[in-house]
Amino acid sequence: MNESSPVVTPRSPRQERGRKRMDEILDAAEQLFMEVGMATSSIQEIAKRAGSSVGSIYHFFPTKDAIIAALRARHEEEGKVVRVAIRAAVESGAHLPLKEFVDRLMSPLADFVEQRPAAFVLGAADGPSAQHKHAKDDPTLDDAMRSALRVRDPHVSADALERRLKVFKTIGGGVAELMLVADAAERREYVGEMKRAVYGYLLTHEPS
Repeated sequence: MNESSPVVTPRSPRQERGRKRMDEILDAAEQLFMEVGMATSSIQEIAKRAGSSVGSIYHFFPTKDAIIAALRARHEEEGKVVRVAIRAAVESGAHLPLKEFVDRLMSPLADFVEQRPAAFVLGAADGPSAQHKHAKDDPTLDDAMRSALRVRDPHVSADALERRLKVFKTIGGGVAELMLVADAAERREYVGEMKRAVYGYLLTHEPS
């Protein structure tokens, strides 16, 4: 007798509604944290922003810390996609002209910053959490950017590479901070500015 394939049970409408409600709560909390900060945001304010009762919030999240943890987990999963995309850009664009290389390299990160600036406030943008930190298929953002710098200058020393990485992160982090307080339309403009800044810096280190 052949083994039967596992049966995949679709989510019930109730489960789908619950998942949708959780996402709405997380979206409301994320927006509120961006506007007034995590420390001054309360469960009551999150409930009001989400158009929900406080009881409904507690049904899904027993504490504000649980909401923060859930947001970090969501950002981490989305960030993994970004980091993999950056690694692919490095591998496929190593020999491209610098401007095109920077566009490929920065587009996934810039789009993530534009759509999820709260990930940088909550500290989930850099890489996988401790329990997943050493997963071979999930490099940290530093790992991805380090590879990008090395592929453009294969002979760079280890010390110089780390110094360039710090400057690279300072450029990106500085523009990201500007995006945190910008509206959606202005964030898109900052994406272009971020790419220009990174291009200008990398150009100074392109081997002659």
